[in-house]
Amino acid sequence: MPVKDVMVFIDPSHSQFYQDELFKETSKWNRDGQFAPFIYLSKKLAEQGIATHTADYLLDHKVSGQVNIYVSFGITTNYIKLSQDKNVILQSFFIMEPPVVAPYLYGEIGNLAKSFAKVYLHNAEGVGYERYFADQPNLRKFFWPQIEDGIIEKFWGNGSRNFLMMINSNKKPNLKANELYTERIRALVALKRLGSVDLYGHGWDIPFYKIRQTRYFPWIYWRHSKVLRSIYKGSVESKYEALSRYKFALCFENMVMPGYLTEKIFDCLFVGTIPIYLGAPDIEQYIPKSCFIDMRDFGSYGDLHAYLRRMTDEDIFSFRESAREYLSSQQYRLFTKEKFAEQFEADLLETLKQHGVLENSKIS
Repeated sequence: MPVKDVMVFIDPSHSQFYQDELFKETSKWNRDGQFAPFIYLSKKLAEQGIATHTADYLLDHKVSGQVNIYVSFGITTNYIKLSQDKNVILQSFFIMEPPVVAPYLYGEIGNLAKSFAKVYLHNAEGVGYERYFADQPNLRKFFWPQIEDGIIEKFWGNGSRNFLMMINSNKKPNLKANELYTERIRALVALKRLGSVDLYGHGWDIPFYKIRQTRYFPWIYWRHSKVLRSIYKGSVESKYEALSRYKFALCFENMVMPGYLTEKIFDCLFVGTIPIYLGAPDIEQYIPKSCFIDMRDFGSYGDLHAYLRRMTDEDIFSFRESAREYLSSQQYRLFTKEKFAEQFEADLLETLKQHGVLENSKIS
């Protein structure tokens, strides 16, 4: 079967990225170029003669090939229907969110592992999602693909920087074990009292009179809402630009879980801002400690604040240069869009061969 008869369909993390928005550089959703890994992937597949679309084109019967490869990045409502189509192969399912954000995805692991050739997660050992874990041979470690190949010169060179900030949306938390939603609030309140910290993101300025409409926010938010509003600077158009105006940034993941490493710390490294990290306990397996400040090294936020204030220009230069070196290293390559595309193509080739398609494929 010629390559042109194979098509790839990707279900993105949200339906607002349908109609091929996921592959458009000019999309209004492509903030800070977040679609770069998928745009790069679609171009690499096009070189092999394989067209890539978002899954709605397949679901709506707008476009299809003789063999259609289906991959989902979190949407679970479509794969059962598509599994009934003999011309559709369920290749991979990517669970990008942690259990505290999307427990329903982890509750579906057993079914996903039976339906898809591979299921990608932040760790494949069940650590952090023990109650949902089934020892399936097709679970794989997922490396969150990053946008940039190295530092962003126009932001890295910003020499006029404020002290400390955090960018995070104030979302409904799932107050389970190892969550870090409430820890962010504790950190912000403590650091505000100690000195200076600025807060960016959506949803931090909810007035108290709306408490009935927003009961899902924990009491710790309402207790400290006045302090939070006093440091709140609004949402941002570009995370890179906002981060580049500060020396340090709090980078707390949504939960503590091995292997759960998102874009937060990388966004800082790209623009020369020193991240203060809390999240993956195995962070040093992926990023050298010389690139970031580990919150676990401090007994209190007072200790952290004193350490930051004592840092010299030479200390800051050392962290920044370590980040620059790391971003050009083989260790960082695990998180690049190039590595993501390579793994995707390898999975695709394996899938096609297993199904007796493209015995003499030119895909490489």
